[in-house]
Amino acid sequence: MITPKLIGALNKIKHIETASDIARVMSYSGVELLKNSPVILSALNSHVVQLVLSNPKLPLRSCLEFFNFLRQNPFNKPDLVAHLTLIRRLYDRRKFTDLQFVLNCIANDVNLRTSVSNIVSLVEDDTDDPIFVQKLCGMLFGVYADYGMLEEAIGVFDYMEKSGFKIHHKSCMTLLLALMRCDKMDMCFSFFRRMVEANVEITVHSLNTVIHGLCKGGEVERAKDLMEEMITKGIEPNVFTYNMLINGYCIIGMVDKAFKVKAIMEQKGFKPNIITYNTIAGGLCKLKRYEEAKSWFFTMIEREITPNVVTFSTLVNIFSKIGNLEEANCIFEGMEKRGVKPNIVAYNTLIDGYSKKGNLDKAKWLLGEMEKKGVRPDIVTYTALIDGYCKKGNLDKAKWLLGEMEKKGVRPDIVTYTALIDGYCKKGNLDKAKWLLGEMEKRGVRPNLITCTVLIDGYCKKGNLEEANWLFEEMEKRGVSLNTVTYTSLIDGYCKNGKMTEAHKLRGVMEATGSIPNAYIYASLIHGELLSGKSTEALELFSEMKQRGLVPDDVTYTVIILGLSKQGRPGEALRLYDEMIEAGITPNERLYSSVAGSLDTAGS
Repeated sequence: MITPKLIGALNKIKHIETASDIARVMSYSGVELLKNSPVILSALNSHVVQLVLSNPKLPLRSCLEFFNFLRQNPFNKPDLVAHLTLIRRLYDRRKFTDLQFVLNCIANDVNLRTSVSNIVSLVEDDTDDPIFVQKLCGMLFGVYADYGMLEEAIGVFDYMEKSGFKIHHKSCMTLLLALMRCDKMDMCFSFFRRMVEANVEITVHSLNTVIHGLCKGGEVERAKDLMEEMITKGIEPNVFTYNMLINGYCIIGMVDKAFKVKAIMEQKGFKPNIITYNTIAGGLCKLKRYEEAKSWFFTMIEREITPNVVTFSTLVNIFSKIGNLEEANCIFEGMEKRGVKPNIVAYNTLIDGYSKKGNLDKAKWLLGEMEKKGVRPDIVTYTALIDGYCKKGNLDKAKWLLGEMEKKGVRPDIVTYTALIDGYCKKGNLDKAKWLLGEMEKRGVRPNLITCTVLIDGYCKKGNLEEANWLFEEMEKRGVSLNTVTYTSLIDGYCKNGKMTEAHKLRGVMEATGSIPNAYIYASLIHGELLSGKSTEALELFSEMKQRGLVPDDVTYTVIILGLSKQGRPGEALRLYDEMIEAGITPNERLYSSVAGSLDTAGS
């Protein structure tokens, strides 16, 4: 009688025979003969594959060849046990590159993924070597971290910690970097804490990784606290640590705190380097503290720190921003004399400076120079020039330059299109401006708040309130968050065209959305009421404006005083004139003549 036990034994013998046949074929002919052996292939199963891969007589090279053959075979893909069997053999022969490859196969195959406890259980069924199990977990942790498989990596870390396995700091470092790249800084910070608790070796490099991530996310105080805590645990920061904190403070506009970190850095015996000086100079420039930034560079030179391209570019930026283009150009020319090749930032800064000053010939010459020297102009370069031409009213040149940049593969962005739309609006060519709006949308560039506000202002100045209102409503439909400038343009348009009901209604809408009318809106409303002959309403608005804490400027005073004078209310006009003088605002000649004329009329 044939029993299940006997059937099992017969199958086992059959599996051994098949495995032996495969090993023999592989030893002599490799996989080529195996590919043409349908009888052998049909007998393949998980047990046979395991027997082949664990066969000590089969060379390791042949095992790998067989393994790769199976991976490409859709019907006989190696299972998890096969992978682990091969990993064990590769480990014994110290073939760690191949071992890493097989672990990568496990990580990349969703059908093979399982918990680390299951993997360890399968390994322990075949070996009682605790060192191998520990090494396997460490390598698996590193692979998961490399692939950004964060949950799986942390799962292996948990298992290793509970099992008392040694956890290598390099694998932890890889996971910290992966968490930081994914912007999971809370997880990154938490994992670093766990590393400390698990007695993983903490290096300055792992500390710097967390500090860099925290600073990048604006959590500079948290980063500084962590550095100070790690110092108490014997982990000394290096110059990179301090530079990251300095950069973090500069990014969030706290340059004075950056100076304090630099002082601590020097107290600890670290010498600030070119990165330290460039970072602080950049931070000062962002806060428009240009004179301090300039002095800072002279300090750097005094300390014999050689400036680099970033230093020179920042200096060019400083002098451009304070309007000293002659000095900016001088520094720019001095770069090459010192053997420093100007980069795109330096060229763009100078081109933008000259464009804003209206010196477009110089800006265009610089564009030609940078191209000759192999520095490829980018969107910033072309947009600076296009904006300069638009502001000069030379729209033909601006449009030509737009065509040139497109020929060279530089796609115009929202800033480029907005500069052109603004140029057409200022020229009064609203049809061209609207066409350009449609053209940019066709090209996948979505108009933003500034683009639409520029066009609304253009329509209002032309008196085309219907188009202005249509565009305003379109912005609301698209969910564009409207700001005070947008409301100001349309309210001013309504007021100048005598549509005071619409102006006050829009003001109400504006306040309902949480936006507060500014002094310019009040000046427009006051002017509108005066144009409509409603001087009492104008005075009420003027009083309301001051009650809200808004300080009337010369425009507001001029509007209301001139309006009251024209409407035969010289008493109120003179009172406000005196108030204006007391506020330290100097009246212009037109206003003075108007008030004097009103008094003469009143006297006669």
